[in-house]
Amino acid sequence: MKKFERPKASKGEDRIDLISNMPDSILLLILSLLSSTEEVIIRSSILSRRWRYLWTSIPSLDLFSRFHREDKLKKDEFKDFVFWVLANRSVDLDCLDLGCFDHYTLSTVRRWIHMAVTRNVKQLHLMFYPQDENEDVEMPPCLVSCVSLEVLGLNLSYHRLRLTNIMGFPALRDLDLIYVDLLGDRDVVKAFFESFPLLEGLSLISCFMNERGLLYISCPKLKVLRIENENDELMCDSIKICCPKLVDLELRGLIANNFFFECLDSLNKAEIEPKLTGNIKSVLIPGISHVEHLWIDLYFFSQCINAARDPALPNLKTLALTTGVDAFTMDIIRILKCYPKVESLKLIVKEKFDGPEEWELHEGEARRLMTPDVKRVEFFEFKGEKPKFISDWEEDVYIWKWFLVGVPKPSTFSVDYDVTSFLVNHK
Repeated sequence: MKKFERPKASKGEDRIDLISNMPDSILLLILSLLSSTEEVIIRSSILSRRWRYLWTSIPSLDLFSRFHREDKLKKDEFKDFVFWVLANRSVDLDCLDLGCFDHYTLSTVRRWIHMAVTRNVKQLHLMFYPQDENEDVEMPPCLVSCVSLEVLGLNLSYHRLRLTNIMGFPALRDLDLIYVDLLGDRDVVKAFFESFPLLEGLSLISCFMNERGLLYISCPKLKVLRIENENDELMCDSIKICCPKLVDLELRGLIANNFFFECLDSLNKAEIEPKLTGNIKSVLIPGISHVEHLWIDLYFFSQCINAARDPALPNLKTLALTTGVDAFTMDIIRILKCYPKVESLKLIVKEKFDGPEEWELHEGEARRLMTPDVKRVEFFEFKGEKPKFISDWEEDVYIWKWFLVGVPKPSTFSVDYDVTSFLVNHK
C-alpha cells in the first residue's frame, strides 16, 4: 500500500505550525511578552484553538483601564472583562496589576480583590481610589488574611487608608504605599507597621504624614526601607526608625523635621538626599554608624560631620558624593582625612548646585586630593576641554582611564544621574 504523505505546508502555514508545535511553556512566555492582558486575549483569539485558551495559564495579569471615566460603554466592557478574566483562570496567579482609577465603586474593586485571593495571588499591585474625596479606603478582610500574598503595592491617589483593626498579612514580605494618606493616630500607625510578621521591604512614596506627630516605624525583620517625598505639605513632625535587621535605607526629599534612629546595627547601604531639616544633621552619622556604602550630598555630609560629636563611620568602604562644579575642593579633602579607610570614592559633579557659592579649584588643592593610597582614578564624561588638574593627576596616579561615553550608574546604587562624575579608588 502506498504510504500516505502529508501535503507540504505553505510558508505561512509552516511558520504557524512551527510555533504552535512548541511546548506550552514557550508559548506562555511569548504571550507574557505582550504589553497587557487585553492584548494577549485579543491577539491569541485569532490564532489556533490551542493558543486561544493558553492565556488562562499565564501566571501574570495586567488589567489597566485606558479610557475616560465618563465613557460608560467602555466602563461596562472593562468591568465585565475583568470579572471574566479572573473567573476563567486555570492556574494560580503569580502577579496581578489592576489599575482602574476612580472608575468603579469600592465594592466592585473588593470583589475583584476577593477573586484574586481565591486564585492564591502572590503579588498584587492596585491603583484605585473612591470618587468621593472624603471616602476612606479599608482593606478587605480576605486580603488581610491572605496566606499567599507576598508583595502588595497600593496607590490611592492621596486618599486615606483606614488602618483600624488591620492585623494579619501572614506571608507579606514587601509593601509599597504610594500617594496614601495614613489615617489613624500614632499608636494605630505604629501597630500597623508592627503587624507584618515577615515584612522585609517597605516603601512610602509621597504619603500623607503631616497629621502624624511621630511616625514610628518598628519592623523586626525589615531589611529595606525607602521613604521619598517632594511636597513639604506631606511632612510629619518626627520620624523614628527602629529596625534591627535593616540593611538598606533610602531617605529622599522632605520627610520630617526631626529624626530618631535606633538599632540600625545591620545597616549596610544608605542613600540620603539633602532636603532634610531639623535635627538630622546631628543624628545622621551616629544613627548610620555601621554603614558600608553611602550615597549623600557632599555639602550636606560636611554639615553632618560638623554637627556630630563623633563623626566616625568605621565600616565605610564606598562613598558616593554629589556636589556642584568646583564647589568640592576643601570639603572633599577634609572628608578623605576623616575616612582614610574608604576604598572607593565616587564624586558626582552636578551642573546645578544648591549649596554655598562656588570657588575656583587651584592647582595645589587639586594635588592634595590625591592621598598616597590612591591607585586609580576614572573620569566619566567631561564636557569641553580636559581641565588642567586632570593633566596634572596623570603624573601622580598609577593608572587611570578617560571615558567619553554616557555616565554609568555606580555599581552599588541604582540611581540615574545626568551629570559629570569621577571615581577614585583607594587600595
